[in-house]
This record gives sequence, C-alpha cells and structure tokens, in this order.
Amino acid sequence: MGGHDLWTYSAIIIFFVVLAKIISQKTSTVDVLWLILFGSIGVNLGILPEHNAILEAIGEWGIVFVMFALGFDEDLNHFIQGLKRSFGIAVIGAIFPFLAGFYTAKLFGYDFNSQMIWGLTMTATAVSLTMVSLREEGLHRTTASTAIMSAAVVDDILSLIGLAIMIPIAISATGGSSQSVEFGEIAIIILKVLLFFGIISFIGMVLFPDSLQKEKGKEHGKFFHLAVKVRKYLGIRRLLTAYSGKFTPLVMIFTAFLFGAIADKFGFHPAIGAYFAGLFLREEYFVIEVDNVLRSHKRDGEFVINHLAYTIFGPIFFVELGTKLIFDYHVLFDILPAVFVLFFAVLVFQVLSAAFAARYTGGYAWHQSVMVGLGMLGRAELAFIVIDITYTDNHIIDFHQFYILICAIFMLNLAVPTAIKWWEPYYMGKKEFRLFGVKLSK
Repeated sequence: MGGHDLWTYSAIIIFFVVLAKIISQKTSTVDVLWLILFGSIGVNLGILPEHNAILEAIGEWGIVFVMFALGFDEDLNHFIQGLKRSFGIAVIGAIFPFLAGFYTAKLFGYDFNSQMIWGLTMTATAVSLTMVSLREEGLHRTTASTAIMSAAVVDDILSLIGLAIMIPIAISATGGSSQSVEFGEIAIIILKVLLFFGIISFIGMVLFPDSLQKEKGKEHGKFFHLAVKVRKYLGIRRLLTAYSGKFTPLVMIFTAFLFGAIADKFGFHPAIGAYFAGLFLREEYFVIEVDNVLRSHKRDGEFVINHLAYTIFGPIFFVELGTKLIFDYHVLFDILPAVFVLFFAVLVFQVLSAAFAARYTGGYAWHQSVMVGLGMLGRAELAFIVIDITYTDNHIIDFHQFYILICAIFMLNLAVPTAIKWWEPYYMGKKEFRLFGVKLSK
C-alpha cells in the first residue's frame, strides 16, 4: 500500500468517526454502534482495506488510550473490592459461553476439534467495548462497571490458559503439527500471569507513591526505605510535576505505554496494562506547590487523555473492528442458521450465567447483576486471535466456520451498546422491570 492510500484511508476513517459522533448525538444512540457499522460498510464497499498494519496499529493505540482513561477514572480501592467479588462471575461467565459455542458446533455436525475452537472463541469478554458503551451512558463509575472490569481481568487470564491448552490439542489432532500439550508450557503461562501482577503491583504500590502524607510515621522495612530513595529521583509525582507540570499529559501517555509494553511481554493485551497504569495514578501525584499555592495538573492531563481516547484514537479502533466483517454473499445464506443459533445461544448463556453469578457469588443487587450479564456479551480480541490461528495458520476450521464465527462475534459486539442503553433506565431506577414477580430494576 502506498503512502497516498494511507492518507485516503485515514481521511475516510476520520470522516466515519465524525459522522458517527453526529448521528449518535442526533439519535441518542451509542457512537460505538455506528463506528463498527461504518467500518463494515467501508470494507464491503471497497473504500477501506481488509487489512492494514499501520491503521490497525493506530487502532491499538486507541484502545490503550481508552483503557488508560477508564482506569484513570476508577478508584483503586473500589477496583480491589470488585476483584474479590468478581472471581465467580469470571469463571461461570466463561464456562457457559464456552458450552454454548461447543454444543452449537456439535448441533451443526462439526467435529470435536471444531467444537473446542467454537467454545474457546466465545469465552473472552470485550471489556473495552463494554466500558466505552457504559461511559456513553454515564455508567462507567458504577458498581456494575467495576464488576465487569475486574471480572474481565480474571477472564483474560483464564482465556490465555485455555488458549495454551486447547490450540495444541486441536492442531495435533488434525495432523497439522506434532504439537502436544506440555504441562511445562502451561506452568510457564501461569508463572507469567503471577509475574505480571507482581511487577505491576510492585510499581503501583511501592515505586509510584512519592512521600505521601499517609506514609509518614509508619514503620517500614529496609526494602521500603530503599524504594523511597529511588523514587525521590524517579517517582511518578516528580515526573508528573516536572517543570510546573508542563509535560504532565506526556508523562501520563508514557506511563500508559510502559504498562502496556509490560502486559504485552507477558502475553496480555497491552490495554490491560494501560488500565492498571491509569488505576494507579492518584490525585495527589499531580499536585505541585508554586509560590505557596497548591496546583493540580490532573484536570489538564485528563482533558488531553480523554480526547485521545474517546474522540480521536479510540474511535479508530472500533471502525477497524467493523472491517473484520466482509460479506461473501454466496456463503452468507448457507451459514445464516448457524450464525443465529450461535448468537442467541451465547447471548442467553452469557447473560444468564454472568447475571446469576453476580447475584449469588458476588452479592450484587439484581439491577447490577443484569447489567453485568449484558456487559459481558461482547467478544474480545482473543476471539480473532483464535480464529486467525485455527483458520489462517493451521486450517483446523473451514471457510464456512470462519464466517459463522466472525458474523456471530460481530452481532454480539453490536448487541453490547444496544443492550446497555436499553437497561440504563432500569439500572438507574427510572423504569421498573419485573420478571416472574421478581423486581430486576433498581
């Protein structure tokens, strides 16, 4: 692709972003829905490319900014409380969509390996899509939002382990490779998970704090005092407030990308690392004393990051997500029954399992539990990774299955903003919703 094509495609994508923003305001709908739709329309009309490494990389930047901004909005203590309550949601909310995919493949006569691939494709939650949709409705700081995000972190870990176990089994069973499941490899993945959380916890809880008031007077060990000396020169507050805070947004972006790079090295999506970078940044890190006047540069940094996340780079990611659905009309009519069965099976299994898990393992109220169920509907980047490995690289699934999975994922992702917008008045107590005599709304 020539450089001129890149600028043409960029202009078209930004036009779609502007159009989506205007239409979403006019129709009171979520702009993510329009961004995905315009991406699909663009690629099918031939005015956007099916694959473009540069545009996809820009989209990846976007989702890193989005997750960083969402973490920045969240309270760390609130998130930790949510994480303790969300383990059941993550486990149960991953098992049932897996079963929905597995048995739908079986229903349509596909072999065991295909059944496993269908199941694995339907496990990981597209948390970025959900969180942006929640933000559009002003619900991104709610208890349900925290539950979804914390469950998605656990879900991501489970999906990584599942990918490590199932893909080698499927490849070796189809004769595509001599690979087999090595328990040593699974142990390495689990070790990577532990190391990742250990490293970011160390940075967040030891290196980030910079002579905070609440640390004074407390007893600490030699290791902690050494960390205090290190952060005297390298502490995050020192960087954020350097030269009277002129470079605060730049330091914030560096922090997001650094955590994203760490996550990527350990096998996670960079957006997960960026979320934790935002989560660890606290109000007091942005305060500087100038001429005995305390000034906070948090608002300036937040303004820049929010525009990068929600107005410029973030929307590009969702347009790119839409370009994954390319229609082949000769195949489309043959696969429609399987697409709709898979879509409805995952929709029902995911919403019910996550909602009941939120209610009975997390102790959330019904209106919050339903929102958790709806928020877990989207399918994450992992789904596309599984499809790419199994179809493009190893031919475990055939052309028809490829289209079935892509179309079902596309429909599930479109359902997320629509479902969240529909439930918002019930969540906020503006309307009442009863089912079998049970009040599910607030």
